[in-house]
Amino acid sequence: MLSTDRNRMHNRKTIVLVCSFGLLTALGPYALAGDDTTTSVAEGSSPSPRSVTDQEVAQLNIYVGGSLPVGTHLAAFQYLFGLTTFGNTSGYITPLLFEYKSVEAATVYTVVGIGKGFEVKLDQTPQSIPFDVIEGIAVPTGSNFTFGFITAIVNSSGVAVETSQGVVEFDTPSDTGEGAAGAGTTNDWVYSGGGPVVALGTTFGLANADYTMGLPYRTYSAKAIGEVPAP
Repeated sequence: MLSTDRNRMHNRKTIVLVCSFGLLTALGPYALAGDDTTTSVAEGSSPSPRSVTDQEVAQLNIYVGGSLPVGTHLAAFQYLFGLTTFGNTSGYITPLLFEYKSVEAATVYTVVGIGKGFEVKLDQTPQSIPFDVIEGIAVPTGSNFTFGFITAIVNSSGVAVETSQGVVEFDTPSDTGEGAAGAGTTNDWVYSGGGPVVALGTTFGLANADYTMGLPYRTYSAKAIGEVPAP
């Protein structure tokens, strides 16, 4: 997903209907049971038990295994923080929205939306926080948008004011199989070193970006949940 070789996957425009009770529970007031004017979507990886959590403080992670459907109204960020590799039993998550494009031979991800950050605590079951964009673009306007998160609370300028070690479980290398949205997606995520500024317009990639992302791909136990208007 960090090269033009993977653009085919990013151009996917399939809207996946998610019917699980767990998703509707996660959406809470956003779930419109029986409402045929919207379609529920989920993108990312299942919030399932995985191997470790991050040691780096204020680390940023981006889902690169698929794209958010055009017009997605983001509602929730669901994750699993059921183990603690480095002893922290609480921490922080700020969801982020990214737009990506090819720059020479690399895919570059640009911060276009900063969500509200939350303190989170260790729990053996998946948890959800609102995916509430408070700065920048809130609704994807094209098929080249994805999401990510940083283990910090950031201000409107994208500077961390509270930080923590990892609070989302992950596997490395990435898990095989389809991502949460199903066919045409993977469980691939990339990561940064700790402490990037995530101001609107900040870029991330293997090259040609403000911050360099790391490989190999990982799989984080997290997904973004939302709704799109039904066709």
